[in-house]
Amino acid sequence: MRKKWLFIILFMVCITGKVQAQFDMHFTHYWEMKNFYNPAGAGAERKLTAYAAYAHQLSGFENNPKTMLINVDAPIPFIKSDHSLGLGVVNDEIGRFTNQHLYLNYAYAFKLLSGRFAVGAQLGLVNCTFENKDLIFGESNNDPAFPSGNADGNSIDFGAGILYQHKYFYTGVSGIHLNAPTVLLGEKNEMKVDPYFNFMAGGNIPLKNPLVSIQPSLQVMTDFTGWRADITALGTYSYSGKEFFGGITYSPTVSVAFILGFEMMNITASYAYELFTSSIGAENGSHDIYIGYKVDLDVFKKGKNKHNSIRILQ
Repeated sequence: MRKKWLFIILFMVCITGKVQAQFDMHFTHYWEMKNFYNPAGAGAERKLTAYAAYAHQLSGFENNPKTMLINVDAPIPFIKSDHSLGLGVVNDEIGRFTNQHLYLNYAYAFKLLSGRFAVGAQLGLVNCTFENKDLIFGESNNDPAFPSGNADGNSIDFGAGILYQHKYFYTGVSGIHLNAPTVLLGEKNEMKVDPYFNFMAGGNIPLKNPLVSIQPSLQVMTDFTGWRADITALGTYSYSGKEFFGGITYSPTVSVAFILGFEMMNITASYAYELFTSSIGAENGSHDIYIGYKVDLDVFKKGKNKHNSIRILQ
């Protein structure tokens, strides 16, 4: 019964009357997706970068959240200064809800101390859809808290961020949905999308064995009502142009996630399973898949504006 009514509970939490709600999905592979959480991350690797991520949360429940993200970004060619653009789209399905976010990132970077400092801005469109098909509410088959039929709406939103990259570490801060957009659904319902703020940091720790290194990272997300922190430790083995990595992420009071992946021929693929530390059961955890592709842009002169990966800093 709790599985069957999961989407109704989510609806009541997110939309009844005028209620603020967390709009954005958390991905376990956050360290690979800095340009999703921070617009200043656009073009950070000085390569054409494209990736897709898929999250299947609470896998043992019906009508569970399912999120797909596609992102592409690159430096703007034929411009001497460090300007970059990124484009992304998120599709998030939660029961009878479909939330979408289309965004355009712009970043400008310059040298600072012995690193690269970037300032970014985001212009986005949030869209929410509710499907009322086959819903039954008691004998009257009507509930004023729900739209009487299918409903959708959209609103413009804005974001901003900064990111500093050094040879051995990176750190950044960003704010998304800063204008707290309100999406109207029908005549009586609306969803207010809370702004949230994101802090991210990470680096690279070389070991005595030159083929092995450790990449710690940290992410903290908050809307000043709730918060989530993720602490990750990855171990990477590099050999003949190939990298194999695995590790663990701990989120206090939330979950433990296990990660395994590889990078070769400009392609990165990784899988993570998030095991919640609450009593919902190990079989009801979340699956997180990441696939990315990176390629150098030949329009840039060799040695100019050259930066290493901000996941593996060498």
